[in-house]
Amino acid sequence: MSRRPSTLVALPLSFFIAFLLVALPLPQAISYWRPELVMMVLVFWVLNEPGKVGVWTAFTLGLLLDVLMATTFGVHPLMLAVIAYLTRLSYRWVTVFSLWQTGGLVFALVLAGLIVKRILLGILGEGTDSLLYWAPALTSALVWPTVMFALRRFTR
Repeated sequence: MSRRPSTLVALPLSFFIAFLLVALPLPQAISYWRPELVMMVLVFWVLNEPGKVGVWTAFTLGLLLDVLMATTFGVHPLMLAVIAYLTRLSYRWVTVFSLWQTGGLVFALVLAGLIVKRILLGILGEGTDSLLYWAPALTSALVWPTVMFALRRFTR
């Protein structure tokens, strides 16, 4: 009889690992392509444990991400809260989605998060005009199957 690890351990551990990977320094040439790992882990847990992870969890994670990345306070909390809300709205559809359709959903959610972030940074006058700003949406969709298979073992 195999026993699955508790989600009470898996939840904070998965977010901790995502934060560690976000904090890793990368060369400037490939840093634009870094997937939005915290957002992807959040999407996974909102879809699989909606009773435990939601908008308030996303807001708290966003505050921690703002502190970790030393960005303008409040940008990441709002972005992740919107993504958690949109993910929760799409919960019924995802149960019948294939792996690639879920990857498309992740692409759309990360793109929506980047749009929210771009609007907020534009209001603050800190935005960027580079097309590479949108690259994490593509890499996040491509990395999604790996994240999903890695975390799936902790769900029922």
